[in-house]
Amino acid sequence: MSRGGVRDAVAVQGLFVAFGVAVAAFFPFLTLYLDGRGLSPDEIGLVVAVIATARFVTNPLWGHVADTRIGRLTALRLGALGVAVCAFAMNAVHGVLPLAAMGFLLAVWQVATGPNLDAIALAYLGDGGMTGYGRIRAWESLSYAIACLVFGAALERIGVGWSMPIYGVACVAVLAWSLTLQRDTPRRLSGHGRLGAVGAVFREAPRFWGFLAATLLVWIGFNAAWNFIALKISDEGGGPLLVGFGLALGGLVEVATMRVSSRLQERWGLRRVFVAGCLAYAVGFVLWGLVSEPTIVSALAVFEGLAFSLLFTTIVVVVGRLLPATLYSTGNAMAQMVGFGVAPILGAGLGGMVYQAIGPVTLYAGAAALALAGAVAGWFALSTKELSEPAAVVSEAEPGAQPEPGLVP
Repeated sequence: MSRGGVRDAVAVQGLFVAFGVAVAAFFPFLTLYLDGRGLSPDEIGLVVAVIATARFVTNPLWGHVADTRIGRLTALRLGALGVAVCAFAMNAVHGVLPLAAMGFLLAVWQVATGPNLDAIALAYLGDGGMTGYGRIRAWESLSYAIACLVFGAALERIGVGWSMPIYGVACVAVLAWSLTLQRDTPRRLSGHGRLGAVGAVFREAPRFWGFLAATLLVWIGFNAAWNFIALKISDEGGGPLLVGFGLALGGLVEVATMRVSSRLQERWGLRRVFVAGCLAYAVGFVLWGLVSEPTIVSALAVFEGLAFSLLFTTIVVVVGRLLPATLYSTGNAMAQMVGFGVAPILGAGLGGMVYQAIGPVTLYAGAAALALAGAVAGWFALSTKELSEPAAVVSEAEPGAQPEPGLVP
């Protein structure tokens, strides 16, 4: 397959659209779902931390298996199927420990989806067009924004307990759309040592350690803030519809920012874009803590959309710049292990206790301080010529640029 065909673009972008709908059914409403199941803020923090522990343990394993054994698309399909089964089973269990156990199983399958989706996108774009990742990722943000608003309105009427069955249906849709793509062929590593593809990542790019440390700081702050924003809106008098409205606004900002992210990387370089995302988070977290009017708090989710789009697109492209194509899944899995595995364990676990014992102002001030620390660490970790200087942008697809076997039949 030559990269850039209409059919190829529809297959890859459509997968991002379907995945955005699935994300909208789970992450924005998880806190409200657990609250509706009778859990207190500290118990919610415990469940989120358990889910994050599963991501921490299994993310590198899935990355290694996808890159060296079964291929990225097969891993993504298995993950979508496993998540769907666990999501449908979530309403059948009761109490903090059973919910935490089911959440753990769900997350085991969950981490096989996102990193491999990003790896598929990087392989499709090729090395020369990698900075165009944001334009593809914007389709996920668009579907996420629309679905947040639709799901928020629906859950306001039928009850937040329906969020998990909806999530299951959405994951089945991801699995169905993935059938439009052809399975990629993994490349077995030789002489990679006991750590497999994970060890190969750090041998290829020793700077990856500092990069992960910077992302850890900012994502700890993000998880402490994000996992309790829905609860704050609810405590101030809002409901699922208002939560969905705010996250839809944030998603629309993501769409616009991701569409121009390649231009920002061209003018500023990856390092400055990463730091800009950290600073946007810091400002948003402070405002979330100080404002009490639920409608305004909901509207301030635009800062989350701005910051997330700047950081996420940059992180994926940094992985692509630091590592060869054969390690894309593992590199993205490691980045997400830190951001959505280790960081939630600390951020959500401690955040729940701080929210309940001291209050949201202290929680969000601490989250802002961590985002600023991430900006400082990122400035030093990404201080190479390739990552600091403006990056060349390939505005149009170039036939034959794809470095791997075709993605669609």
